[in-house]
Amino acid sequence: MTGNPRRLDEWLRHAARLHPSEIDLGLERIAEVIGKLDLKPPPGRVVTVGGTNGKGSTAALIDAALRLRGGLRTAMYLSPYLQDFGERVQIGGSHADPESLSREFERVEAARGDIRLTEFEFLTLAAFSLFDREGCEVWVLEVGLGGRLDAVNAIDPDVSVITRIAMDHQDWLGNTLDSVAAEKAGILRAGRPAFYGAGLAPAPIAARAAELEAPLYQAGADFDFERRGERWDWRGRNVRRTGLPVADPANAAELPNASLAFAVLETLNADWVPGVGDYSAILTAGRLPGRFERMEFAGAEWVLDVAHNPDAGACLAKSLSALPPRPSIWVLGMHGDKDVAGFMQALPLNSDDEVIVTRAEWPKACSPEELARAVAARPHAKLMRCDSVAEACGQAAELAGIGHRVVVTGSFNTAGPARTWLLGRS
Repeated sequence: MTGNPRRLDEWLRHAARLHPSEIDLGLERIAEVIGKLDLKPPPGRVVTVGGTNGKGSTAALIDAALRLRGGLRTAMYLSPYLQDFGERVQIGGSHADPESLSREFERVEAARGDIRLTEFEFLTLAAFSLFDREGCEVWVLEVGLGGRLDAVNAIDPDVSVITRIAMDHQDWLGNTLDSVAAEKAGILRAGRPAFYGAGLAPAPIAARAAELEAPLYQAGADFDFERRGERWDWRGRNVRRTGLPVADPANAAELPNASLAFAVLETLNADWVPGVGDYSAILTAGRLPGRFERMEFAGAEWVLDVAHNPDAGACLAKSLSALPPRPSIWVLGMHGDKDVAGFMQALPLNSDDEVIVTRAEWPKACSPEELARAVAARPHAKLMRCDSVAEACGQAAELAGIGHRVVVTGSFNTAGPARTWLLGRS
């Protein structure tokens, strides 16, 4: 490429135009460009995290422990992001700056030649290139979609992590839990440790691990946790931790995610498993926005959650049930390819709740009318429609009195704009 480097926003628009399809799963294109860039991940220290739900939070907790307890210079790649593209590409716990990302985009552009990369492949390559150039000592990579053919899987992991399996992205991963599990199992590697974080692994994952002779460590069997009020204990294969503080007693995902992260850390280095003295600091450093995130605004409690499938909706419902009851207002916006009816069934709507349906900030979002039809089958007191997330938040703020609760969920592209709206007014 000739001329001055483009700004980050221009690079992002350029990446979106390279390939005729938004998604075109496969590893051939990205593997070829990785070879041209001569990328060299740190030997023995690539952790790839896949699964349906909880993978971002688990990756972030692993990254935080490696930084704060292991003293390592970490690289973390997340997908998608909530507000700022820099969230996706982090070094040492800090978002990559636009100038550094722009330089790596230029490097990828020069290397790809006439290879038509998808947007996700282009962005992923830029992140990997930056991690390599910065000499990061460990890479923690979150899979984008599926696993087997996801661009992230072009880098061989030394440790493979699957959080849990549930139905999502059926157009790409199939219509059964077994088909989803088989795609997720694609991140396993021969002879290298693998983890499953939600009980015994589904049969396709267990079978793939056996085929590859990859040690498979499973929640409840090889590692586990027990909550005791405001404290919890963790058991690994050789390491124990007792009396750890529960950071958010209402958050149903905190301990399962932490337990899985601890198991991974134990395999990397037993000394890196957090203890009573540093668990809270590590959890705080690794907490991602928009994951059962609670904020106060004008005397009302706002809960922002990126849940977008029935399994995640059920987890959100469990977390909300642990909070003191409050009059509730819901702001709901979803993508059009999601199980909208299943997600609505999972939410704890009741006959006193007010519901605002809106259009998530995504080209293929559900219309408010589509969401309204799904909500109509559930208990609610009042149903309103808004054309944008910002408008919906404004409407919710007008309705919410002191002591009310506003729950914003259904998509990253709903929770993210809502968070921007709130922070702009606090």
